[in-house]
Amino acid sequence: MPKVKDYYDVLGVPRRAHVRAVEESYWEQAHELKKVPTRKAAKRLSALNEAYEILGTPHKRLRYDQQWMTSAAGGEARPSVLQAFVSLLSRPFRPD
Repeated sequence: MPKVKDYYDVLGVPRRAHVRAVEESYWEQAHELKKVPTRKAAKRLSALNEAYEILGTPHKRLRYDQQWMTSAAGGEARPSVLQAFVSLLSRPFRPD
């Protein structure tokens, strides 16, 4: 399995960052990069756009986090807490 890019590192935010912190980091960095029209700045802005596209959208961020966890585990999929919770709720109720 190919290594997943660390979009949190690209944006300079921690993994537990609120979506608002992700947005603020993106806009702050993008604004500064747009002031300097160089190829290096354009490449960095492209990386920021890619990271923000994923981390700024809740369902894409969840999918990305799951892929990153799988990649970090060496390709071995580990169920997330959310997946375990959904699995538990989807079982039929059987009173004892």
